[in-house]
Amino acid sequence: MSNKDTKQNKAGMSVRLSMAMENYLLSIFRLQEEDNSVTITQLAEHLKILPEAEGLGTSLPSVGAMVKRMEREGFVKIDLKTKQITFTTAGFTNAEIIVRRHRLAERLVVDMFGVELYRAHAEAHLLEHAISPYLETKILAKLGNPSISPYGYPIPGSNYLINKKAKTLSSCDTDTTFIVDRIPVDDQELLKYLVENSVIPGKYGRILETNKSAGTITINCAEQESVFGLNVGNLIWVTPQ
Repeated sequence: MSNKDTKQNKAGMSVRLSMAMENYLLSIFRLQEEDNSVTITQLAEHLKILPEAEGLGTSLPSVGAMVKRMEREGFVKIDLKTKQITFTTAGFTNAEIIVRRHRLAERLVVDMFGVELYRAHAEAHLLEHAISPYLETKILAKLGNPSISPYGYPIPGSNYLINKKAKTLSSCDTDTTFIVDRIPVDDQELLKYLVENSVIPGKYGRILETNKSAGTITINCAEQESVFGLNVGNLIWVTPQ
């Protein structure tokens, strides 16, 4: 979504969304997508993993001020008891737009320009704000109306939903066979490691060992063996077979 796009707030007035506002909408959407409750503290932590080029302030006061502004403009509601942030209808609609454009940008740079998977997420952050509604329709047509991002996440508007049968890798038992459903996108070094070891959506694999005392998990995915921490395994979603 370009920061020149105008949308409707709760009063039906046209508002111009800034790049910062779009990033907040995207971050809240992503946290909720993984069934996380969203508070100002959690949102501030999530914003820290966005590329530095986005230029976002991530201190609690600055995040709190932006959330209050979003509440005034009718995009979010804040529960006074739990401090939980939820979307209004207008907020969710606008969040879907920016998430759709971000994930389309990921597909575009991977499918059309051969950008490495570990770099595509960061590149998409640079493009998402510049995609107009007109260009979005052209990208959709060129890519054949894709339903998922290269990382396995649904593209809003495609009628494809998060796979409810998927489980985190760390929650599966040793010797479980699986298909990789979706992988984390924010850590470039981790993404590079996963890609190099074929731990990418659609690949078949098997858990060779889960060592809880050492905090590690060993898998074989597409005939390649890899080892990582259980904390990383909690970020990788798979569909047991």
